[in-house]
Amino acid sequence: MLRLADTSIRMYRRKDGRVSLKLRSYLLVESKVGFRLSAYLRSIACHLRFASGEEVEFDEVAFTEETEAEYELDTMVHGFWAVGVADMATIRNTVARFRMDYRLSFTGCETEPLQCFEAIVPLVRRSTAYGHW
Repeated sequence: MLRLADTSIRMYRRKDGRVSLKLRSYLLVESKVGFRLSAYLRSIACHLRFASGEEVEFDEVAFTEETEAEYELDTMVHGFWAVGVADMATIRNTVARFRMDYRLSFTGCETEPLQCFEAIVPLVRRSTAYGHW
């Protein structure tokens, strides 16, 4: 029911030496009716698993309250972003397995099953220059 329009994750070296993983996309919500997503989305979490098996959980996962596009073609579109941090000696362009777990509840029941969206995603290295403004 939920998926992402773009799954490219950008990697930036932070001042503390760790690597910031940033995903900026659009959350596509498949539905036959329009509704306020925040009223029914009970939980959402994102994880990234590298080829080495190491897994990173994104610390910040959020979406826009208002839709970015009108409800058409049985789809609502919300802005979406997720940010995580990893320890990496070198950063290079590669791929990883992305997983978004979420729980939608239209009945108010907290026992509704967890659903997921999974994809192999590109990790794109970006450079950061500090203090060169």
